[in-house]
Amino acid sequence: MPTLPFTIDAELLRELGERLVGKPHIALAELIKNSYDADATEVTIKFLPNADRIEIIDNGHGMTFEEFKNFWMRIGTTHKKEKRQSKNLERPMTGSKGVGRLAVQFLAGSLTIQTVSEDESRKWLKAQVDWERAMKVKELTEVEVSYNEYDRDLSSPPFPQGTMIFLNGLKDEWNEDSISNLASEVWWLQPPFRSSPSADDSKDLFKIHFQSTHRDYTTTFVKQMNAIKSIWIARLVGVLNNGKVTFSLQFVGEQPIVHKYKIADFIHNNGGFRKTKNLNSCRFEIRIYNLSGRQKFGIKVSEAREYFRNHGGVHVYDGGFRLPYYGLSESDWLKLEYDHSHRQNVSKLLPEEIQVFRALNDLPTLGRVLGFVDVNTSNEPNLKIMITRDRLAETIAYEDLVKTIRYALDWYANESARRKIQEKEVSPEPASLKFERVEQVLEEYEPEIPKKVYQKIYKKVQEATIAAKKDQELALEQMGLFAPLATAGISALSYQHELKKQFAYIEDTIDRMAKIETVNPELQKNLQSLGAGLASWLKRAKATNLLFDYIADTENTLQQNLRARPVIEEITDQTSFLARGTEIDYSQIDDRLRLPKASFAEWGAIFQNVFINAFTAMLDSPKRQLHISFRPHEKFQEILIQDTGHGINLRDADKFFEPFQRASKVSAERKALGYGGTGLGLTIVRLLANNIGCRVQFVEPERGFKTAFSIRWRKDK
Repeated sequence: MPTLPFTIDAELLRELGERLVGKPHIALAELIKNSYDADATEVTIKFLPNADRIEIIDNGHGMTFEEFKNFWMRIGTTHKKEKRQSKNLERPMTGSKGVGRLAVQFLAGSLTIQTVSEDESRKWLKAQVDWERAMKVKELTEVEVSYNEYDRDLSSPPFPQGTMIFLNGLKDEWNEDSISNLASEVWWLQPPFRSSPSADDSKDLFKIHFQSTHRDYTTTFVKQMNAIKSIWIARLVGVLNNGKVTFSLQFVGEQPIVHKYKIADFIHNNGGFRKTKNLNSCRFEIRIYNLSGRQKFGIKVSEAREYFRNHGGVHVYDGGFRLPYYGLSESDWLKLEYDHSHRQNVSKLLPEEIQVFRALNDLPTLGRVLGFVDVNTSNEPNLKIMITRDRLAETIAYEDLVKTIRYALDWYANESARRKIQEKEVSPEPASLKFERVEQVLEEYEPEIPKKVYQKIYKKVQEATIAAKKDQELALEQMGLFAPLATAGISALSYQHELKKQFAYIEDTIDRMAKIETVNPELQKNLQSLGAGLASWLKRAKATNLLFDYIADTENTLQQNLRARPVIEEITDQTSFLARGTEIDYSQIDDRLRLPKASFAEWGAIFQNVFINAFTAMLDSPKRQLHISFRPHEKFQEILIQDTGHGINLRDADKFFEPFQRASKVSAERKALGYGGTGLGLTIVRLLANNIGCRVQFVEPERGFKTAFSIRWRKDK
């Protein structure tokens, strides 16, 4: 059978260019990206609308004739996609489809390329495309590009190395919006701070210069290119001079806050008293960002996050040359990611008297920071650069540098946490006042509302106002209760911390008593008895102290959907010394059951109080059994805690949730055994449960039990 080859209409040039790229500013951006892929460290855009011309000039590796023929002249080539990285600097390639160059056909009527390759020392190339003429050719394969290859001996190239592109006969009218859109396409190619020409730094070194006869165009381009540096939420600027650091912290839209400290201050805080000056000077600037939600200047969040992955962190410059190691996510030289992963929330550098509770929770991660630090090892006898020239040696002076910068970041986190606390302290308008304003508006429009409708609405608004006032009164009562509870909690943690020190002293005392030998048998016996008694007391005291351990652990304050069974198991272990032989059964709790979102500390307080109440109620019972089970329902989940104690009257059960109310009196003898309290246990349980979104109450017990305590929550919790 005879065969026919496919033919390709030259109109495909227009279709490919316009459909795949679409807009003039994107087409021009593709040419700038080509310069980046060619390992250029600088590219200049000359925008000359009066001359009807745009020029793009770079200092990349250029093209040989063979490269021009095989890659530039071949439509749809995938060599960039296959290579993945640029030829010399191993940059990730920005192009992959091989059609970006065709997009310029709707930018201008003609294209001229002059290129000088680093690999061809004796020749350079000039090529021209007349797009208007190309569009008139029937077949795409008949479109021709004229070129000349020049010998360096006979003709000097226009520049030592790189590529120059001339776009003549512009087809579109450009304005400030177009220029801004162009910058929006290429801003991420340029590093955030100034770059140095050192060999180690060249991979990230890429500077885009913009020149135009229209001054407004230049201003617009530069503003958009630098937009990422202006959307910070906080900025730290500091100088170390002669052991003293002065820096300012500025939150966006506010005046800077100036703070001063000495290197000796944080040396002292770390337990040292070193007086020698190991670091003379440095300066730094760190900008902190919030890369979520809509950003200013049309910056896409996805692009910004990718940019921070490539350029984020705090970089170090030695005499103007960037040390490549610093700023990489794997280096984490300031231990920002380390402290986040280890849930460190207390600064080791800031004075204790200014620290805010859990302030380091506001410490920024590397993905939210752009910053630089300037040092000069030639002026720092104690600051050494390693032989690899990529980092500083870890001397004492280097430690001082790390602490200088980290102190400033800790101070930012502390101030950020303080602001959040202050914002929470601002009391919102009570709901009752809002309802009262609704009543006033309703009365104003009474003549325009049908009488029956008005009366019905007014009645409901009044009911809501009364309910809101009752809620306010209850909230105030609870707030009054929270203050002493919070104080007691902090005191308990301090007491626990101090007790651990005393336990160590008692253990040492017991050991010393055991080693005492005497010829008096009676005295030896008494010493052994006293040692055994102390050991027994110590064991019980440690068990009691464990009740507060989960509060002191930062991890236990995180909000999460915990599995019910491990929580119940741990709390029963903690309270076992009060169980006095009680049989505890939680086998019916499914290991997959998840509790509503809350911290372990909150759930620990709930179960601990309920369990201890049950142990107290079973003191005089012949059978002591605590049964914890799960009961699924159609719309809610329920954990039931039942005991064989003295039981309660369900008609009076609700009053036991009020402060200082007890279900039964506890004798002095029982209190001496560790039972009984102030009557606040169930009050705390209900307050915590309400906050979590659970309902707690006493319910009818199952057969064989005297008391049943229910914890319920909706299935969607």
